[in-house]
Amino acid sequence: MKKLFVMAAVAAMCLTSCNKTQTAEESLDFDKATPEAVVSSLTEKVQSGDQTAIAEAVEAVQAEIQELVNEGNVEKVSEYAAKIQTFVEENAEALKGFNIDVTPLTNVLEQVKTLPGAAQEAAEGTVEAAQAEAEAAAQEAVEAGKAAVDATVEDAKNKANEAVQDAKDKANAAVQDAKDKANAAVQDAKDKANKAVEDAKANTNKAIQDAADKIKL
Repeated sequence: MKKLFVMAAVAAMCLTSCNKTQTAEESLDFDKATPEAVVSSLTEKVQSGDQTAIAEAVEAVQAEIQELVNEGNVEKVSEYAAKIQTFVEENAEALKGFNIDVTPLTNVLEQVKTLPGAAQEAAEGTVEAAQAEAEAAAQEAVEAGKAAVDATVEDAKNKANEAVQDAKDKANAAVQDAKDKANAAVQDAKDKANKAVEDAKANTNKAIQDAADKIKL
């Protein structure tokens, strides 16, 4: 029983390994994977750091392109070659660091450019890329314009609120100043009135005292 269990486990591992290998191969098969998928698979190989896997992937892609060149399938090979050319250029240093010789691949990519109609395909691809870039730039400009307008509106709101608050502060300050001046005037009038009363009392008392002194004489 134990022996059967071990054999089953080994078989399962082999099946999983085979499935992974098949999946990896399909990701580089131009008949089953899009140009973007192929480039994605190549990128994953480079990121994995597995030199053997990277070399095998580069060779597989080279073979696929060569096959299309031999068939004269200009439209399809041009589509894939453009994406792979970009990949090679962007990952040149990484590939060099893994000692991957991309010369055979670059040579076959150059062959693609000599195919009848390849120049037209490349030109059309360039035009499409330029159009996409122009549309992206236009969209960015629109977004930037919207952001600028929003910022201007927000700034105007802030300034208006600041002006309102400043007017309120000044009005409150003026009211407080008027209150202070009125209170000061009332207090001054009270002080003067009290002084006048005190002076009158003093004068009255003095007059009474003077009269009393005269009677005594």
